[in-house]
Amino acid sequence: MSNGSLEEEYSIHWISDVVDSVLERDVDEYLVSTGKSISGSIPISFYRELIIADVIKRKLLEAGKEARTLFVADDFDPVRSFPSSVSLPLEEWLGIPYSEVPDEYGCCESFGAHAANEFIETFPEFGVNPEVIWQSKLYETPEMREATRLCLKNTETIRQILIEYVARDFNDEQKADYIKSMKNWFPASVFCPSCGRIQAGAKGEIIVNRITDYDPVTDKASFSCPSCGHSDEVPLEGLRVKLSWRIDWPAKWYVLNVTCEPAGKDHSVKGGSFDTGLEISRRVFGWDGPVKVPFEWVRIGGRDMSTSEGIVFSPKVWLTIAPPELYRYLMLKPPLERAIDLYPERIPDFVDEFDRFERTYYGLEDVSEEQMEIIQLLYPLCLAGDVPENYIPKLPFKFAVITSQMEDILGTGTIFERCEQVLKKQYGINTVPTEAKELISVRLRRAKTWAHEYGTERDKVVVPESVPKEIIVTLTDNDREFLRRFAEVLKGTPLDDEDLQSRVFETARSVGLKDKRAFVVLYRILISRKSGPRLGGFLNLLGNEWVSERIMSVL
Repeated sequence: MSNGSLEEEYSIHWISDVVDSVLERDVDEYLVSTGKSISGSIPISFYRELIIADVIKRKLLEAGKEARTLFVADDFDPVRSFPSSVSLPLEEWLGIPYSEVPDEYGCCESFGAHAANEFIETFPEFGVNPEVIWQSKLYETPEMREATRLCLKNTETIRQILIEYVARDFNDEQKADYIKSMKNWFPASVFCPSCGRIQAGAKGEIIVNRITDYDPVTDKASFSCPSCGHSDEVPLEGLRVKLSWRIDWPAKWYVLNVTCEPAGKDHSVKGGSFDTGLEISRRVFGWDGPVKVPFEWVRIGGRDMSTSEGIVFSPKVWLTIAPPELYRYLMLKPPLERAIDLYPERIPDFVDEFDRFERTYYGLEDVSEEQMEIIQLLYPLCLAGDVPENYIPKLPFKFAVITSQMEDILGTGTIFERCEQVLKKQYGINTVPTEAKELISVRLRRAKTWAHEYGTERDKVVVPESVPKEIIVTLTDNDREFLRRFAEVLKGTPLDDEDLQSRVFETARSVGLKDKRAFVVLYRILISRKSGPRLGGFLNLLGNEWVSERIMSVL
């Protein structure tokens, strides 16, 4: 790999660039915030934001600064739709905040809490530890109420900002319509004291219960609920209100004193919601707002993830098929402005790549000094915890895919024995370290799940208890002679994978059998298919004794 291609492969200069811009703030404590609306299970794609925040925090701590990360769970958003997997009646809960919708599973205090906790539980494995801020609780604090009041008092300024930013690319007619619509617009809405809803209608036809008037002298707000018709004029203190989302964001920055926030491309485009928030920060809250860290989206298998529509590949699913440090690696090595598209079917290749990268860090693969510098910066950031002093040998994932499916045939003890043999041979060690032994079962489990859920037919290997009669009857005299001679080979000294594979060719030629036919014959009596895993390694995995018995059973 040339240095040029390495620079291309690991575009991690963004880390120092971002940290330098954050350090310019020179504050006592740096707060790096992230946030997500909780409208259903949270997809793993959101972890790019959390990992970026975590890396910024780690680098700030390394620089001797006080730093924390935050995860704002937006459970105060109202229900607009439910993912198809949810059985709750939508009509009953439309417009109610997710923090007040019951948890179908009965294990958490609300629908919002269940969806968020499912995600939060995976934080330790992915190496992030943000403080969790529940938006529903945040709105109950005097600080957030005061920020809401400040926004209502500055309604005219906020209207002007939105006209400047939202309508900047509108044509004259659209702009005139937008300005007209903003004439009586207020930046907050009310959860109706009568029906509990903040809006009427579902996606596409939502009418918001927006404040219709606010008197800064008496601190009274007026509203007329579009859902149940209840209207009133009430002191702000006696109402549950929520700021519109473009205003809610800068209000949270202000209340939480956020120094920096990563933001996806939908929010961070020039003049988008982040820039609108920064302008509100300056003109309403009187400060600069946080440092913007824009990043591109993560897609899974060519599809965008959607929480509300239930198109989700969750962190828990990832953990069943791949290590979390691999995900951190895949998020950190490209530049922030590059979209990442992950294909689960390519997990074995990704794992192999990460394993090579890890071995390089420990000096087990040769690279230039310049390459090593980049790897030494990146590798510790991929891990959830501290870097182990010595390399922990790992089973090749592709070997684990096949091996894990042989447990029923060979038994757990034999499988572990075979795995330890492979590690000893691959790393030239006499004993397998305890940590490496513990990782064997984890890798076998993930490899097996991957094979069943995302592998091709070739990856799925089933060894029938006996060779089906319809296969035995297709064997010719020549096939049988080949099998007899190959059974003799298996009685001799155990051979390594390559030598055993070579002996298949030699034995076939000794009886005038074509190479391809010899392989087909063996695969068919082993797994009832014409092809399968690389034969030498597969035969050694099954073991000479087992293969010999299998061959004799058909002769």
